[in-house]
Amino acid sequence: MGLPQTKFPVTMSLAGAATFSALAYLVSLIVPAAIQPPFPILFYLRFDPAEIIDISSLLIFGPAVGTVTATIHFLILTGTSGGPFGPSLKYLGVLSTYLGIILASRLGKHNLVKTGLLATAFGIITRVLVMTIVNYIYFVSIAQAAFGVDYQGFAKFVLQSSGFNVDGLQLVYLILGLTALYNGIHAILSIVASLVIVVAIVTRAPQMFGSRSWLTKKLLLMKSSLVTKENRPVTT
Repeated sequence: MGLPQTKFPVTMSLAGAATFSALAYLVSLIVPAAIQPPFPILFYLRFDPAEIIDISSLLIFGPAVGTVTATIHFLILTGTSGGPFGPSLKYLGVLSTYLGIILASRLGKHNLVKTGLLATAFGIITRVLVMTIVNYIYFVSIAQAAFGVDYQGFAKFVLQSSGFNVDGLQLVYLILGLTALYNGIHAILSIVASLVIVVAIVTRAPQMFGSRSWLTKKLLLMKSSLVTKENRPVTT
């Protein structure tokens, strides 16, 4: 009996990156921004289900393949959506969520509930912190200078249409606060949904994913019955 494989072959990892980036873009096509659930007040912020595919790629194949998946997804969106402004913020949001999940993996493996709590908590913290800094930089200078987008003017108009007449630092603080809340909620939705999907995949296909998925190697303690089933020799 051969030892069970604990690592994906390079060809399978490459195929995984290509497949998941294509799936992420497909979800973006099926559920475009126009019909994605909007965040209250700042209606231009949308909850994009395609992030679930990106994070699932991380949980199955690991940080390298997850990053490749998110990068390809970003490049496709940039080429098809009229510019890099929105896709770049989405891309950085995904990568900052990855960072939190990776940090959670440094705490060892736990049961599903604790794994979910740790991954979600760290994902929220890193995404909110990183994206608050990123949004400040975009809002104050980069949006207009690099992308030709009047982020401040548009955000002010959106707030005024919701009854918020603010300017100056009040405008900056309100935008950053609401955007931070949006990013925290988006992190929760994306991470929890990804965990549910990947755990289901790992549970139903243990021979293919059980001992090789990044989730089960770094974050999740699987039930002993599943491990036994996966390592059981095949008889004829």
